[in-house]
Amino acid sequence: MNSNDEPPLTGQKLKTRKRDEREKYDSTAFRDVFFQGFLECGTDLEKITKWLDGSANKLDYRRYAEPLFDILFAGGILAPGGSILHDDDDSKVSRTDMCVAKVGQDQLKSFYEVFYKLIRRYKYLEKPFGDSLKKILQFLEGFTL
Repeated sequence: MNSNDEPPLTGQKLKTRKRDEREKYDSTAFRDVFFQGFLECGTDLEKITKWLDGSANKLDYRRYAEPLFDILFAGGILAPGGSILHDDDDSKVSRTDMCVAKVGQDQLKSFYEVFYKLIRRYKYLEKPFGDSLKKILQFLEGFTL
């Protein structure tokens, strides 16, 4: 069979497999959804814990573990060097005050319980939690010198 005898490829649809289709990594979109949930919960850590537990499948904590802990520890996504990453759009919120860095000594135990419940429920967050602690301690070391 020579090349002239082959049927033309017009009209045929190219299929892609679902496993080959990848979602784009967008930590700012994750942050925006996260802050929207924080606004709904207010300053009540029990509501925040329930919201975090209920929205785990929708927000994909396995993929966005680093921004998750950045927001919970520092109040926003940390840029290289330890500063909070700000959006060019001023209408979007890029920082929250419901984080470990902004609470007093009395609320620290409550935040510990939030982390404890998250890590106990989702075991895959243990390693990213440790990595985030190391990163934040390195940033604190750089800022205190």
